Parts: sequence; structure tokens; C-alpha cells
Amino acid sequence: MGCEELPKLISAAVATFDCDRATAKACLQRAVELLSVTGERSPAPATVRMRGGLAPWQEKIITAYIAANLGSTIRVSDLARVARLSVGHFFRAFRESFGESPLAHVARRRSQRAQSLMLSSQASLSQIGLDCGMHDQSHFTRVFRRFVGINPGVWRRQFNAGDANTTAEKSASQATEDPTTVQYDSRRTRA
Repeated sequence: MGCEELPKLISAAVATFDCDRATAKACLQRAVELLSVTGERSPAPATVRMRGGLAPWQEKIITAYIAANLGSTIRVSDLARVARLSVGHFFRAFRESFGESPLAHVARRRSQRAQSLMLSSQASLSQIGLDCGMHDQSHFTRVFRRFVGINPGVWRRQFNAGDANTTAEKSASQATEDPTTVQYDSRRTRA
């Protein structure tokens, strides 16, 4: 069973490393447990908690607070207050638990939310940036490029083009299945 589970765990860790480090960390810890074969037959602990990080209830409440307030200003002092820790201790514990600073984590979550908004709506990029808590479109573009690697406009065109191709392919396949269906080009040509 361990031999079959190991590649799946490593693949899951690689897939989630950039967007969800806690899950990637848990997958890698489970893989280490499977690889460390000892003479003992005692069951491995379900989850291994590292010292110095946030408690599970703190991780949960911080994650919920960030998700609920992505559209507004989120300060480290606010997050520390929610977790009931001093700012310095919170900062170190957060980095230990999530693998990045609190502000980097918030910016990453904002970029992920912007991606989902770009796929689900036709709102302008500046409006999406404002909805995700960015100050203006240039701030949104800088943060998005830092985490995704390309500008939001380019990213949106790539994914919208992929959706358009998929829709066109579906239409074409439906037309070939039913020869009585006639498709008209909605674009007009000028003479």
C-alpha cells in the first residue's frame, strides 16, 4: 500500500506547493513516514506538528479571517490580534506554519481570488484589483505578476482564448453530429 501511495503524495505536494503550502507539507510528511521504515511496527502518528508554528485553531481562524477580508486592508497586527499573539511571535509562528510571511500569504490569496474573478466575470481588471484589496490597477498588476508570472491581462486572454476554443470545438462537434444544424457567423462583413 505504501508503494502505491507514495507517488500520489509526492505529486499532490508538487501540485499544491505554490498555492497551499500546508497541504504540500502534510503530503511530504506522510511520504517521509512511508519511507522511514523501522523495525518497530507501531503506527505512525496521523499528523506531525512542528514546534513553533500556529495551533490548528489559530491556522483555521486566520485562514477564515483572511478569506473574509481579502477586499479590505489586512494588517499583521490585525492577524496577530485574531490569533491572540504578539506581532513578533505571530510573524514567526505564521512563517513556520504557512512557509511564507503573512503579507506574502495575503498577496498570494488575493492573486488566487483575482484569477477566479477573471474566469467567472467580465469585470475590468481595475475593478477586480479593487475587489481583491489592491489600491489600483498598477498595484494589482505588480502583485499578480509576482505570484503568477505574467500580467493579469495576458493571463485572462490566455484562459478566455482557451474557453473560446473549447466552445468552438463543442459547436463544431455538435454540427458534425447533426447535419441539419446550420451555424451562422454573427460577424458582419463590410463591402
